[in-house]
Amino acid sequence: MWLVIGYGNLLRADDGCGRLLAADLAKRLPPQRAQVLSAHQLTPELCLEIARESVDRALFIDVARHQQRPFVLHRIRPEGDKGRCGHQLSPELLLMLAQRLYGRNPRAWLLTLPAYRTTLGEELSPQAQAALPQALERCLALLEPSSAQPRCRSFKRNSPLSTYP
Repeated sequence: MWLVIGYGNLLRADDGCGRLLAADLAKRLPPQRAQVLSAHQLTPELCLEIARESVDRALFIDVARHQQRPFVLHRIRPEGDKGRCGHQLSPELLLMLAQRLYGRNPRAWLLTLPAYRTTLGEELSPQAQAALPQALERCLALLEPSSAQPRCRSFKRNSPLSTYP
């Protein structure tokens, strides 16, 4: 089963796109196919969800500053040097915690959407509004039972906005 975690700040315009996309996915996916969570930020407690026996794949959804494409999908692996263990975590660090604490290491991907506007408010930038339907379509294709391995592009990941003050 898939675990989908969309995260970001809904009160900072585009930063909330990960959660908006997760909400759309939760409406469309059957619960036996995916568990969909929405979080303001990644916290250590989420490694318990990652470590569940039923979870064999995870998809994290966030935003990235200065990203030009409507979405970028790439494979991620457990790493201990990305993020801090405390108030804010990276997906890679959460995967490492699940691996070290519970011996679970599901295959995982990170999908990022562009963030052009991060001011206070709920109104999305035109670019983010245009990216959401495209990212939703790609996520639904990825999460379908007949879906093959997702094609990933290598790139240096921008820091998620949730790590900025």
